[in-house]
Amino acid sequence: MRLFIILVYFLLISAIPALLSGDISLLSKLAITVTGTLIMLLCAGNYKTLVGKIATVFVAFLWALNLSVSFFFYQKHDIRFSSSIAETFINTNSSETVGMLSYNKYYVLFYLIVFTVYFLSIHKCAKYLNRKVTLASFGLFCVYLAAVPAYYSALFAKQDSYLLLGEQYLSHTPFYNASALIRNLYENRGIRKISSHVVKYQYDKKQPDADIYVLIIGESVRRDHLSLYGYEYDTTPNLNRRKQQMLVFQQAYSPAPVTILSVPVSLSNISFSQMQDKQHYADNIIALANHAGFETYWISNQGKTNKKTSVISSIASMAKHKKWNEFVGYDEEILDYVEHAINTELDDSKKKKLIVLHTYGSHEPSCNRFPEEEYQAFSEQEDDNCYDSSIAYTDKFIDKILQQLEGKSASVMYFSDHALQRLDSDNQIHYHHGVNSPRREAYEIPLFIWYSPNATRPELNEQVLHQPYSTANNYWLMSDWLGIQQKAAKACLSPLRHCYQPQKEINMIDGNRNLLNLKTLPSELSSPQ
Repeated sequence: MRLFIILVYFLLISAIPALLSGDISLLSKLAITVTGTLIMLLCAGNYKTLVGKIATVFVAFLWALNLSVSFFFYQKHDIRFSSSIAETFINTNSSETVGMLSYNKYYVLFYLIVFTVYFLSIHKCAKYLNRKVTLASFGLFCVYLAAVPAYYSALFAKQDSYLLLGEQYLSHTPFYNASALIRNLYENRGIRKISSHVVKYQYDKKQPDADIYVLIIGESVRRDHLSLYGYEYDTTPNLNRRKQQMLVFQQAYSPAPVTILSVPVSLSNISFSQMQDKQHYADNIIALANHAGFETYWISNQGKTNKKTSVISSIASMAKHKKWNEFVGYDEEILDYVEHAINTELDDSKKKKLIVLHTYGSHEPSCNRFPEEEYQAFSEQEDDNCYDSSIAYTDKFIDKILQQLEGKSASVMYFSDHALQRLDSDNQIHYHHGVNSPRREAYEIPLFIWYSPNATRPELNEQVLHQPYSTANNYWLMSDWLGIQQKAAKACLSPLRHCYQPQKEINMIDGNRNLLNLKTLPSELSSPQ
């Protein structure tokens, strides 16, 4: 009777990960429950040994981690952990991890509770299990190990899709989120092709509008929170003052709501359908500028990640000069490196510079993005004040760069990688990434180009600046901005071309790379998330 109670208890514990596994088949949920029960029986049956105790701690760690990750993504984003999200996790720096944990401390508590419950369950039940039960559990687990490959071989025999062996096993255990990590690591094998793939360029170099080009990539900035775009609070007084020197795009949209997807697409000649084949990222703005004879710089406050696992780092590593802030801090900490890049004299005085700055902008939690003395109480809402203060801090950051460039022949392009959603599903103010079922606001970003008095500002039809534009086409815009006139038909996607036609359809992807259309995206005001 006692053994039966333990078995039922283990089944109930194992059913919890299955319930949080998302929209999968009932058979898959049953498999997760059964394998979870077998693993618990094996841990309890071997707990009396030192190896068994170590194994129990390890399994408890993985069990609690998997359950906490699932709970977090369903509670926060109503989404299952996927390979795209796994890529973000793999390339998250330590500072961002600490910030996110502090912002979501209740999930850390949830993890500790799950770990404790699992470990104590094994500890308490171990003394009631005999060797016969342990051997039976081991035998059934071996049957599972043999059955899974055979099942999937038959299932996918007539399909183009497939699962990796490790993905097959893990997807039907209480550690199913690890299968997304395996899938991501497999997909990222192609990242090395980015640096080795040879791109054949065809272009004409026109008389450049400037000698120094600075590209600033913002982070998590909503267009409607800049007074430059009509926001009720004066968050961008410095940019407002310089508006006559700018081309300000009034309806720019990001291609994706997360950095790991949006930045590579915004810098490369790639379509959404080509994203799985990493070699397409080889044709990016850094590689193009290098080919055209520019002196290229990449200066980042986002922390350095492995170029073998990050498309962004692989693109950044193509720059001739690279600098990652050792510890991710305030964006102003990279200003000394920017000043050095601007003022360094080149052996060839006719050579142009492209300086790319990857900033941390308004990434959540936004109150951590600026010094305490920069906080401004624009309204009575604390979260709004934090976010708006981060925008005001970015305004000062950009202005300091423009001051360094005013006496030179220079141009600065700024755009944000993506925006954020402001309202959660309870209609409460909570700035967050629109990963799953994103709202329109998650894509509405600022985009503008500034020209110094000594540079030539191109003439542009004012109507073009008021039409919807996707930064998925930024590669072509930046190419023309640098004076590199490519001969490809897609070059007409640049608003700086006379042949440019505003897009009738603006497409984007969500955090799981599902294709979306701007016209069908709901607003968070009508449907908060």
